[in-house]
Amino acid sequence: MLFEVRCPGCHVLGWCPCAECIEALSDPEPASVPGAESVALLFSHDGVGREFIHALKYRGERAIARWLGESLALAYLAAPSLPARIDTAPSLPARIDTVTWAPTTAAHRRSRGFDQAETLARTTAKALRVRPARLLRRIGSKAQSGAGRAERLHGPSFSGRVRAAGRRILLVDDVLTTGATLRAATAALLDAGAASVHVAACARRGHDGAASVA
Repeated sequence: MLFEVRCPGCHVLGWCPCAECIEALSDPEPASVPGAESVALLFSHDGVGREFIHALKYRGERAIARWLGESLALAYLAAPSLPARIDTAPSLPARIDTVTWAPTTAAHRRSRGFDQAETLARTTAKALRVRPARLLRRIGSKAQSGAGRAERLHGPSFSGRVRAAGRRILLVDDVLTTGATLRAATAALLDAGAASVHVAACARRGHDGAASVA
């Protein structure tokens, strides 16, 4: 059976996404995540970029999930690692061992039928030819979506699994807003003994007037 494929940005039948909508994506506000050795972002969460995320998050469209995962893999490979010392030049990230994700709430997983962050992690891992791994547990059930900025800054809580120990990890997510989720997830992986954590997110929502989301 053949399924029609439409671009989530303009809804034209054919490629997903189409070249025109890719060209229309806005550059994201830069961000850093404390503890992460590099941060890769694809686009700003507005216009076409927002439509791409909604197609993944609320409609579970496989074609855009595959494109986003492949794009995250390429963005990670191109993102310079942060220098260990201020007088040290950045370098390309070391080869990672696995890709993981910050799990969504159980309520969101039930309502959507899947975890969009897990979907992204699996497609990204496939593009990088490494195995994805579930290395984080979410503590509590409070969601970030719909929360105000002050509430978002506190972020969710995670615990890292023992399998994170010694691994070089790429942590992926769909949207970075205040950075609280990825900050908490990165800290949990490092607390569990991860050798290093790199971060890649599809969209950057909003800006704080600074390049850091500490």
